Amino acid sequence: MKTIRVLMTGDDLVDAASRILEPAGASLETMSGPIDEARMVRALSGGGFDALLVRANPPLSRAVLAVADGLAMISKMGAGVDSVDLAAATERGIPVMTAGDANADATAEMTIALIMALRRNIVRLDGRVKAGIWDRGAYLGTELRGQTLGIIGLGRIGRRVAAIAQALGLRVIASGRPDAAPKARPDVTIVSTERLLAEADIVSLHCLLNPATRGFINGAAIAMMKPGALLVNTARGALINEADVADALRSGRLGGAAFDTLSTEPPTEANPLLAAPNTIITPHIAAETAATLDRMAVLGAENIVSWFAQRSIVLDRLVNRDVLERLTDVNAVGAVSE
Repeated sequence: MKTIRVLMTGDDLVDAASRILEPAGASLETMSGPIDEARMVRALSGGGFDALLVRANPPLSRAVLAVADGLAMISKMGAGVDSVDLAAATERGIPVMTAGDANADATAEMTIALIMALRRNIVRLDGRVKAGIWDRGAYLGTELRGQTLGIIGLGRIGRRVAAIAQALGLRVIASGRPDAAPKARPDVTIVSTERLLAEADIVSLHCLLNPATRGFINGAAIAMMKPGALLVNTARGALINEADVADALRSGRLGGAAFDTLSTEPPTEANPLLAAPNTIITPHIAAETAATLDRMAVLGAENIVSWFAQRSIVLDRLVNRDVLERLTDVNAVGAVSE
């Protein structure tokens, strides 16, 4: 296999990625610090890189891809692809692959942790005790067992959340891709999003961010939800209309909400969720475990090696599958299998 020049965004995972890339004869260069579109354009102008190994969502816009002569593939060290212009990548015959399995366990665990913390008021009670208020007699909690969890987006993470939730005694319903049902646990009922919002005591978001889902948890969606329902988002911050959610929290229409992601990170003081009651906000760390980060780098690097070595490609890691139709020789990328 020829030497592959790989540009990696971020250098904190370089050792793990190198374990896979160097034995395959790849040359790895890194970009550290904040990365904007102009910096990506400068880095890729004139070609020279065969592959991108991407973390932390640097903008891979149409303008960036237009100058990336010779770029053969993009490997994301995670599941999200909203930072990539998939239409532009597909037009240029650039496959985009993900390492979604890498962070699924950690993100599912964080989701369940946030649900438990909300349902049992852990953060608020902790603050009251530390403020000298011991009001045990005034507190009456709600158990998870017997409640309904609605999962929007039954992919890798959503399925893991469902499994844990069922072990805790929750009824699980889900909505998502039309092909989600065969991969679900047998006792997960697939329903429309409208029905899910109406029946769920807790709504958990695990869907991709795209034009159809951007801001779709808004005032109209909240009006369909049970009064006092909980909302948890460990997917993308822009899935929700933050002003509408904050209004619903202040009015009590939503009983509580937890967010690991926000529309703008870090948030500005103007973000209405920061002052909303009954909220938990964490700094986009659901997938930040040592094991997850290592798996992200390894899977991302393995995608690159597999692609160039013409080994079997795991199709569900290829996001823009129609790019295969644009490649000169589909066989050049190896056998494609589910």
